Amino acid sequence: MATVAVSAALVTTLTLMGGAGSAQAAPASTSGDASVSTVAAGVSTAQRSGLQVADQASSYWTPERLRTAQSADTLVDKAQTSSGTASRAAGTAQSTPPAAPSASVATRSRAAAAGPINIQVNASATVGKVFFYNPADGKNYVCSAGTVNSGSKLLVMSAGHCVHGGRGGQWMQNWIFIPYYNYGAEPYGRWSAKYLTTFNAWINDSNLDRDVSYITMWPNASGQRPVDVLGGNGLSVNYSYEQAVTILAYPAAPPYDGGWQQYCQGTTYRPGIWPFQENQIALRCGFTGGSSGSVWLRLYNGSYGYVNGIMSTLDSSGVNRSPYFDTAVMDAYNSVANRT
Repeated sequence: MATVAVSAALVTTLTLMGGAGSAQAAPASTSGDASVSTVAAGVSTAQRSGLQVADQASSYWTPERLRTAQSADTLVDKAQTSSGTASRAAGTAQSTPPAAPSASVATRSRAAAAGPINIQVNASATVGKVFFYNPADGKNYVCSAGTVNSGSKLLVMSAGHCVHGGRGGQWMQNWIFIPYYNYGAEPYGRWSAKYLTTFNAWINDSNLDRDVSYITMWPNASGQRPVDVLGGNGLSVNYSYEQAVTILAYPAAPPYDGGWQQYCQGTTYRPGIWPFQENQIALRCGFTGGSSGSVWLRLYNGSYGYVNGIMSTLDSSGVNRSPYFDTAVMDAYNSVANRT
């Protein structure tokens, strides 16, 4: 079986086991503006005759552009810190179900993600790299992302800064998702974005508590939807800050190279000191740029799990952070779950 690459040895590794996990009431209320905006995904050049938008976005990404895309962590430099209000329970823990692939595709051997050598964690076909062009600075960028099961079977989740530049920025263009990317190999092909959705608190204020996005993809060239081919993760909101998670990501800045999935496992916590705790969850993985947008999975079973966080930032001590997933994250999901 294929396994994932090892993360920096900063987190105590855990044996994955079954069970429902901790589902205490939400430790935080919604933070900042909970409304979202959606736009049709654009391309950076005038549409060519006879070429669909999805094909034009995909054709932009030559091997050279894929190779030289920059890590998108620089796009959060101007972001606000978490609002840090130490609010308490405000919501019922809830989850949407994951889904196994339903499309008939060629059987592929499962590889291991890179990580600690004393355990083996399967890489996931639901996880991949995303590439996009930022019209604000004319540069190409790379993030990570993961599929999410929904009625449309078209949804991918990533960070807000992977679809919009935040305060004073613009919507990204030429947005594509390449699942199971492996040093240039694209065993499942690629999907192009049709709609980009993120919170207005990120768009207007670069609020890191809302650094979350949903992307509705076009079907691929064969008419297949990503969740049908790859499977889709579930979504969990209003769980406690302390959750055992598996993070699957493509960190690209040293000491990583972005070529293959890396994993990190551990129990998340709420950063800060009462009463100035952040409305985020944290884990000391040391994942660098390129991992932005990676999914933090509860109950990962070797194929998929429940998205309980999205990689947002890395601090100087090696701690990665995600927005805390509250009811607003589920409301945003419900607003796009059936969009096609």
